[in-house]
Amino acid sequence: MKGNTFLISLLILTLLGCVEPFEPETGDFESVLVVEGNISDAHEPYLITVSRTAPLGATGAVPVSNAAVRVKDEEGAAFDFAEIAAGKYQSNPLDFIGCAGKNYSLSIVTASNQKYESEMVTLKPSPPIDSVYFERDIRLTDAGDTLDGVRIMVDTHDPQARSRYYRYSWLETYEVRPYYPSYYEWDFAVNPPEFVRRNPEINLCFKTDTSGQVLVTSTANLTEDRVSQFEVNYVSTESFRLKSLYSILVRQQTLSEDGFRYWNEVRKTTESLGTLFDPQPYQLVGNIKNIDNPDEPVLGYFDASAVSQKRIYISRDEVRHLTYPFESCILETKSFTPREEGDVFKDEFNLFIQWGYMIVDAEGLLWAPPECADCRLYGTLTKPDFWPR
Repeated sequence: MKGNTFLISLLILTLLGCVEPFEPETGDFESVLVVEGNISDAHEPYLITVSRTAPLGATGAVPVSNAAVRVKDEEGAAFDFAEIAAGKYQSNPLDFIGCAGKNYSLSIVTASNQKYESEMVTLKPSPPIDSVYFERDIRLTDAGDTLDGVRIMVDTHDPQARSRYYRYSWLETYEVRPYYPSYYEWDFAVNPPEFVRRNPEINLCFKTDTSGQVLVTSTANLTEDRVSQFEVNYVSTESFRLKSLYSILVRQQTLSEDGFRYWNEVRKTTESLGTLFDPQPYQLVGNIKNIDNPDEPVLGYFDASAVSQKRIYISRDEVRHLTYPFESCILETKSFTPREEGDVFKDEFNLFIQWGYMIVDAEGLLWAPPECADCRLYGTLTKPDFWPR
């Protein structure tokens, strides 16, 4: 028995002695051109982003500036895109709007005179969105916690069965109303400071977010070209989104079969765990090539499609039955009693310096921290033009 124990101990020590740090071989880094963007028939600026991949460990992609970016149509007309920020090129809607049924290609000439061009693509029509709607959905997080919220879904169909491949994106906007309204503040422009009403008020802001996922679906294997109950977003009660008024604008584009195949592969890659053994993005070859060096890998797919869109609003009354998390701001207030703390002005001034936001409720004057009283920490005071109230 003692001999067996000795042998086992020796084996363990031998294995431990053989352990060496694992350093993956990344090889020589090759910077790859990345092109993002498409055109449509919408009367709006179109954005093309041009960048290069960065080495492992770097933060973000490297913008490609000072490039000549243009879109050409089948008749030879060319439309230039102006650089509005590093690596971001935008069209002028007064000069160029895509037309359904026409063919277009993208051309990029870098500052080092590297020439890239996409294949010709047809701007496909897009059927109208039938409906955008929501329903309650309770989910579990990876940590095992319960989330309550709504799933946003879209229905559409093409009676002529010409579409088959769809891509969706969305733009959500919602009201931010802090738990404690703060109507008053100290005016330090005068001496002594005065207690005045806030102007502007900071009790209603607006926040806008865009979709970050690749949302594609296909009806190619169905007898009918119909999309039903396709989920485009999940909105939980954990944030401000469903506490007052929420809006989402869903945009639908029709892809070509090649375009769908490309974006579906992008979706699979971005949804993977991101381990060393996952497929790398450079395998996603799109429809853009270096004219002088066709073997150079280029990421990105230039496509053109008409746009259908539909907006819905969700008010708090419609989702009042959902379970909302405990409001931590309920416990985040301070009050004072002059008889116990001495000089009233001194106490108020000290609390202002520490917390900064004075609120009024049934108990009199209270003080709240900024995150519980200032909507500007989460959004902007500017109300969108489409907001209904």
